[in-house]
Amino acid sequence: MNPVNTKPYNLPADATWLITGCSSGIGKALATLIASKPSHRLIATARKPADLSYLSDDNPNILKLALDVTSPTSINAAFNSAAEHFGKDFHLDAVVNNAGYSLSGDTESATEEETHLEMETLFFGTARVSTRAIGVMRQHPQHRGGVIFNISSLAGQVGLPGHAYYHASKWAVEGWSESVAREMHPDWNINFCIVEPAGVKTNFEGQSKAHTAPHPAYAASDMPARALERYVNAGLKMGMGAEPSAIADAIYGIASRGEKIPNLPETTLRLGTGC
Repeated sequence: MNPVNTKPYNLPADATWLITGCSSGIGKALATLIASKPSHRLIATARKPADLSYLSDDNPNILKLALDVTSPTSINAAFNSAAEHFGKDFHLDAVVNNAGYSLSGDTESATEEETHLEMETLFFGTARVSTRAIGVMRQHPQHRGGVIFNISSLAGQVGLPGHAYYHASKWAVEGWSESVAREMHPDWNINFCIVEPAGVKTNFEGQSKAHTAPHPAYAASDMPARALERYVNAGLKMGMGAEPSAIADAIYGIASRGEKIPNLPETTLRLGTGC
């Protein structure tokens, strides 16, 4: 079996970061962190560019783009816009696939549209952006390589009631990442890292969460999904979870520390609520 890249990775001083899902949460925290690094370049994306108003409009090192990861056309347009903006010096050194939301509820009542959109956003969107990024990294004349961070979750390791398609998408991301990481030639210096946050203080239980219609067969309070909902809601009221900035710091630290990126399948950067 072809091993994944084990060489140390050195983030260039003029590193370019592409981050999806920058409107809130981890994406917003990481975009804010990268924007504070004077020599780094940032491509911050969101479905609605207006959600990126917290970033400067006057910094040539910051490019704000509309990006719908479910649309190959939108992805191609974003990559083309980035190449045009940065010109002959365009390169990608760190890509963070963060865009996503959680579909929760009773699996028996989930519609085809709901389930397909969940998989399109979390899995196929991640795969599409990663594949385009690999091409950019691989073809750089100086073989700079890069790191692709795919935001998964502890949901990529264990299944809980009421989130079947969210779990399915994260398991798919992890399997895909491990497989593709083993396709990379070591000389390309292209690295993958799966990030598995546990509880994070984001709006993931709010506007970043979609719900299936309730199914009467699962409505009783002693049903497993209802018990989990009570547990999660109690945790939210208590303020449990890591700050998004802590996750952002961890991602930046992995990329910039000058060491090898954690290896697959041990690649996973597991971040608990106290990270």
